[in-house]
Amino acid sequence: MDNKKTSFVMYPADFLAAVHNFRKNEVADLIIAICEFNLYGSTSVKLSGLKKDRFDSIQHVITLHNERWLQMCEINAQNAKKGASNRKANAKRPVSETSSTSPSGRPVESEKEKESEIENESGNDLENGCRERERENVDNSEFVGAPSAENVTDYCKELGIAVDVPAFMRWHNERGWRHGKKYVALDWKQAVRKWYCKDAGVSLTDFDARIAARQNELGKGKAVQND
Repeated sequence: MDNKKTSFVMYPADFLAAVHNFRKNEVADLIIAICEFNLYGSTSVKLSGLKKDRFDSIQHVITLHNERWLQMCEINAQNAKKGASNRKANAKRPVSETSSTSPSGRPVESEKEKESEIENESGNDLENGCRERERENVDNSEFVGAPSAENVTDYCKELGIAVDVPAFMRWHNERGWRHGKKYVALDWKQAVRKWYCKDAGVSLTDFDARIAARQNELGKGKAVQND
């Protein structure tokens, strides 16, 4: 069986979030690189820096979908072999012996019903396997635009606040850096401030106003020193 795949799954929302600060020519380079890599296994586009990071993150998701597709192909091939084997076996039996009992205990009246039960069981196995894979993906910390624990720690030092960084990272990684339908990885600094304000019992608006006032005062101080 030819398992060469000429298409791939890419979520528009995630892609737009990944390239929100790119120029149009950079977005075009990224699209061409993704298409070439998935069709030919390599790309003629030179990627570096942030473009390379975005490419790796997007390709990681595409690779996971391709693995599921190959898994489905393998299951379909096995089902086809089982169906052919059962048809040959039943063709050699007397008609009186072709009736059997299904795993649920009811009689299976025809070969079509047998094949249907096999397909249903395989479908359930595939669905369960995909659910397990989804749970594994949730634990993956490589989300587009997401910070490292070190990034969060440095930002907290910059603001002069104390946050349980491991708890913050774990909570967001487990939820795919999403709050409902909103993808928050690209605005992770606000997520840090919200986390702190919730623990401290203060308003985010008031806290941001204090931070802005402090930065303004620091800016004035620098200006005076330069004068």
